Amino acid sequence: MYDLIGDVHGHADELRALLHHLDYRPDALGILRHPAGRQVIFLGDYIDRGPKIRETLALVRGMVAAGAALAILGNHEYNALAFWQQDPTGGYLRPHKPVNILQHVRTIEEFRSKELFAEWLSYLDWFMTLPLALELPGLRAVHACWEPRQLDYLRQQLPGLRLTRDFLLRASRPDAPEFTAAEIVLKGREDKLPGGLTFADKDGHHRSRMRLRWWQNPATAPSYADYYLEDLPELRGQPVDFSHLDPSYYQDDTPVFFGHYWLRGTPQILQPHAVCLDYSVAKGGQLIGYRWDGEQTLSAAKLVWVA
Repeated sequence: MYDLIGDVHGHADELRALLHHLDYRPDALGILRHPAGRQVIFLGDYIDRGPKIRETLALVRGMVAAGAALAILGNHEYNALAFWQQDPTGGYLRPHKPVNILQHVRTIEEFRSKELFAEWLSYLDWFMTLPLALELPGLRAVHACWEPRQLDYLRQQLPGLRLTRDFLLRASRPDAPEFTAAEIVLKGREDKLPGGLTFADKDGHHRSRMRLRWWQNPATAPSYADYYLEDLPELRGQPVDFSHLDPSYYQDDTPVFFGHYWLRGTPQILQPHAVCLDYSVAKGGQLIGYRWDGEQTLSAAKLVWVA
């Protein structure tokens, strides 16, 4: 079956350790494979932040090319594509302003030589081949949010849910439906904080919008702390004003696997058919996997990491 792995962010040593723990061993060509023919599904965010981005990319792309793994696009790969694609009106689709450079700086540093930059361009081409989501018999995989309406729209625009340069251009315009669809699927659903509040995210940037627990029924969230991804002291105990929120949430019986959310603490199943596999390896947490053997109801006993 499949072994799903969350956001790696250039932590190649941790990735190799987890794959070894999952019984993947190098074949004659050095490609990590499972002796029983299992495949890995990588959930995106291979680049930025970590110490061994180039090694991570080589490992992941090599496994995918050899049929030992599948991989989907993460928001960091999507951002990188926009960062390096020129805008016909001037500049780049993702402006080269300090906040965007800072997010991407570790990757830039690893590929800064002329010889390695040519290799980096080949990885950008490879990112264009990665689907935005996977729907396989018995499971679904997406980087941030399984949103059926936006995924249906993306399928109409993108054969195989794979990006095109023209789509990237259209999705760089905030008022375009392509922008909304890509943002939700790759970065998650968000809500504007009440009362003009802002908070500092993990990188110290002040934000006025908060990521939501899209997999949870909002009617069961008695307060903001139960529905927002961050617990803000100013909102503790306050009931959520749902009048302007989309009340939809993940109700299907098909298991969905995703990353993106920088969770902390002991890995857990979020609801019987949804699990996040991002536990902040780039911030001192663990790289998390899930060993899936076809079960419909997910189990915490199938979560795997190396202490």
